[in-house]
Amino acid sequence: MALTKPRKNLHKQIVEEIGLSIVRGDVQPGDTFPSEPELSLQYGVSRTVIREAIKILGDKGMVQSRSKLGTQIQARDQWHLLDPDVLAWESAVGPREEFLYKLTEVRRVVEPHAARLAAERGSAEEIAAIAYHYEQMVACVNDVTQFIPVDMQFHSGILRAAHNEILEHIVNTTREALVTSRKVTLALPDSGRQSLPLHHAILLAIQAHDPEGAQKAMEILIDSVKADIDRSVALEKNGQVS
Repeated sequence: MALTKPRKNLHKQIVEEIGLSIVRGDVQPGDTFPSEPELSLQYGVSRTVIREAIKILGDKGMVQSRSKLGTQIQARDQWHLLDPDVLAWESAVGPREEFLYKLTEVRRVVEPHAARLAAERGSAEEIAAIAYHYEQMVACVNDVTQFIPVDMQFHSGILRAAHNEILEHIVNTTREALVTSRKVTLALPDSGRQSLPLHHAILLAIQAHDPEGAQKAMEILIDSVKADIDRSVALEKNGQVS
């Protein structure tokens, strides 16, 4: 039993190191990994740990092991992009313009309808929870480290009030990416404060059990996120954002 935990931690560390190298583009689709013995020497771990790590990366669609061909890097369209580890590696490598735009497109498809369902189905207790999270956002709007978690709770509260566990799961799998997106947009001056009236409009529509109003208010909020990403990208290209 004493060896179990270190071994698990070790292969998890190797999975992360290799996964990050793939996301960074250190290796390209179609490239073949060194053999197990070579990787074992490179990372200073047993072949068993390497084998387990490659299997996990294969389950994430990032590599494929073939007899006589070895282990090859898979094209990005084969990756399980909603896998929490893959999203975490995307975040660690740094926000990519294209990825943030695609994430916003997904939000534009999913979250307005979730707000609509919350206005139709939300209980008094669930709507009160959304209101509480909004009040917390107001209270900590000047502290990004606190604002992001309560902002996430506000949106999670809407998903719970929508009473569709599949929809809730879909959005929750993107949590790492959503946090990264918020860090990008909240780095802009007054971005959090400017978003408060937009969040409040969503809350008011849900409280009024106004499905169309809630849907429209959420669309406006996410469109503002897209605009903030545009601003952030422009500032970075002009060398004004580190």
